[in-house]
Amino acid sequence: MTDDPILFEELAAAGGRRVGVITLNRPRQLNAINLEICERMLSMLRTWASDTGIAMVMLQGAGDKGFSAGGDVAEVIRQVRAGGDRRYVYGDAFFEIEYQLDLLIHTYRKPILSWSHGVCMGGGVGLVAGASHRVVADASRIAMPEIHIGLFPDVGGGFFLNRVPGGIGRVMALTGLTINEADAIFAGLADFFVPNEEKAGVIDEVLAHHWVEDAGANHRALSHLLMARHRRYRAGLPLNHLLQYFDALRFIAMQPELVGVRDALLAAAADDPWFAAPARSLADGSPTAAWVTDAYLRRSRHLSLAQVLDLDLVLARQFQRHADFPEGVRALLIDKDRKPQWAAGSLASVSQSEIDSHFV
Repeated sequence: MTDDPILFEELAAAGGRRVGVITLNRPRQLNAINLEICERMLSMLRTWASDTGIAMVMLQGAGDKGFSAGGDVAEVIRQVRAGGDRRYVYGDAFFEIEYQLDLLIHTYRKPILSWSHGVCMGGGVGLVAGASHRVVADASRIAMPEIHIGLFPDVGGGFFLNRVPGGIGRVMALTGLTINEADAIFAGLADFFVPNEEKAGVIDEVLAHHWVEDAGANHRALSHLLMARHRRYRAGLPLNHLLQYFDALRFIAMQPELVGVRDALLAAAADDPWFAAPARSLADGSPTAAWVTDAYLRRSRHLSLAQVLDLDLVLARQFQRHADFPEGVRALLIDKDRKPQWAAGSLASVSQSEIDSHFV
């Protein structure tokens, strides 16, 4: 396969129309998306939106390990750490274009079939969340893990995490909780389960369908096709942990204060080891990012998607200019010592003025 980081293909379907296929093609980097990828995908989706011969679009990731591990924030922070007057230029441009891309996917008139397999995190979730038809394959690991790198759950997280049943999106945002394919469907982040080994069969069926110019009819046809597959394979779904622990997760999420969320997580972890990882993630993550994330979710609750993404851009620009995001990326992704030195030593030591400074 070519070294081109993103591939575009148009496949002929029955009846003379075509299916546009977008492949994230950085498997060694778990298909992390960068500015070039976002710019080129945004341009192609706009072109295909106006092309009457394109009936629908499919979005996939190359390699066996996953759809996308998210945005290439290591490159963003390399630019910041290099210093100079232009240290924020790349990051500001990347986040702006990425969020424009996310908005376009959410509002695309033609069907977009996203095929998420293996790892799908952060910016990868941002791409998948807005697709009209979201397939999740087996062995999926889905998360918004920004707490680990001193960032917030961007790419519209304030929109889709606030819609997870029981307020559980708050726990996901604050802990980077990794969920499986059954959880993703329950959380409203996926629609259909199809094993990855059946992907070729789905594509064959898509290409055998007689697509039309009517986008609404094409949406309905793709829904019927994928629902039939889902019904065939749904018995293979793993245990739905979000449903299994729904009452406990809802209790944690409903705590009025952030410290209450922390304490409730620790209490749950003492009773059940399943809660140990998320409790540890909140404890080890950036205290400042935790407070800003919690404020972000509150502020986003009644905003439109476009308004949330506008807020995301304000926050992303500010996070580049504060200490914890560069430090978290350094510790986890660049030096990989996994020993971040956060600006605040605890949740209690984060001031309200520090939180507020991220929103201006």
